[in-house]
Amino acid sequence: MKLLVTPNNDKQGIFESTAKLCNALHEHGAVVCMLDSDKETYSDFCDFSGNNINELTQKCDAVIALGGDGTILRSATIAAVYDKPVLGLNQGRLGFMAGLEMNELELISRLFTKEYEIQRRMMLDVSVKHNGKCKYRNISLNDVVLSRGAMSHIIDFRITHNSDTCLEYRADGIIISTPTGSTAYSLSAGGPVVDPSVKSIILTPVCPHSLCNRSVIFSSDSFLDIQPNITFDNELYLTIDGDGVFRMEKEYSIHIRRSKLNAKFIIIKQNSFSRVFTEKMLH
Repeated sequence: MKLLVTPNNDKQGIFESTAKLCNALHEHGAVVCMLDSDKETYSDFCDFSGNNINELTQKCDAVIALGGDGTILRSATIAAVYDKPVLGLNQGRLGFMAGLEMNELELISRLFTKEYEIQRRMMLDVSVKHNGKCKYRNISLNDVVLSRGAMSHIIDFRITHNSDTCLEYRADGIIISTPTGSTAYSLSAGGPVVDPSVKSIILTPVCPHSLCNRSVIFSSDSFLDIQPNITFDNELYLTIDGDGVFRMEKEYSIHIRRSKLNAKFIIIKQNSFSRVFTEKMLH
């Protein structure tokens, strides 16, 4: 089995954890692949390397992301393009997306005996258009965030659902999340926690200028169009999964729908979502 290992080298103790992981993988006859930049640090453990994360992902059977949710998120998004599964090993604080904790590394043997399940998580297609022309496009596993600049005024947003205008907000921003992303920024902004098995799209306003504005949960087959009112004294930025900031311009609109791609997570130990959520939030 050829496995791509993607460690977050900014995490404390990551070298020791990555070394333990690679040794465990080698014990089961796996070929360990890494980026060239990681091989410089882990030369004693890496069997194959390359400088292109997309090519490496395509050539491997699965990806093992070692870090926090951000590391796992980035690896899972790239892996989804090539229909590859991801196993997350938590080296962070919460690790909602992690399949194993580092103190459970002995369970990695189940990866080779195929004692695991694949859980598919829905993703979002995001496009920005102006006069019918696409200016930006991306996919999101976690959330799509529209936020105003530091010196900007509050912004008016008009949301169209399946061609019908249904919501208007005056707010600092808007968060559109998947169920996977419901435990991230959306939760901090007062949004609901949604089990990942419930296919849906969650819209949550950020600091709405109203006492009655709340989150809305749409079905996964919804088409959402968001028209922000950008004026000369406003700045608005689009961020996908906490990365890749895109500045919105006047009369730009955002279009969101469920993606045909799915992130695939390797589930080695069976824990219910409610149990995982409770355990993570208590720490």
